[in-house]
Amino acid sequence: MGDDLDTANFVDSPEASEKPKRKGGGGKAILGLLKWIGIGLGAVIFIVVIVVITVGLINRQAKPMTDIPTSADFRGTIPVYATFTGIEQISINTIDREPWAIVVKITLAYDETDKQLADELNQRRYQIQDELRSFFSTRSITQLMPDREGLLKEEIRERLNRLLSKPAIKAIYFQDFRRTQI
Repeated sequence: MGDDLDTANFVDSPEASEKPKRKGGGGKAILGLLKWIGIGLGAVIFIVVIVVITVGLINRQAKPMTDIPTSADFRGTIPVYATFTGIEQISINTIDREPWAIVVKITLAYDETDKQLADELNQRRYQIQDELRSFFSTRSITQLMPDREGLLKEEIRERLNRLLSKPAIKAIYFQDFRRTQI
């Protein structure tokens, strides 16, 4: 029985119930800390990737704000040109089934430093007048309405520049442009 007492005393003794202390027991704490740091870094990287993709999509779809407008409304002032007013008023009828009477008085604008052009325009004024008469007589009233005047001016400028020795007409001005249904 003595053996039973020794065994009982051995098990119940305070020294035996204490577990031995390990050195370096902070390993679990470091692993837990590294786990949370990894989760935090992953979340930050995920957010940065989402922001970069979103900004990239928005920039690709939107027009850049740094573009400089190029329309005539935003280019600034129009230069002052010399003008040629030697073309007489043109009166024609449109090609419509029910024709309209068109009366047009045109002024040509050119660079004032080009002294030879004024002489050429004067020499070719009847050719220019005939070209303009031909141009307007082959149009319908829908092509000659005020909302299309910009296109008309550009077409006329291109046609007249082909008549000249060099394309020097810079702008077309309508002094008079009347449309009357007959």
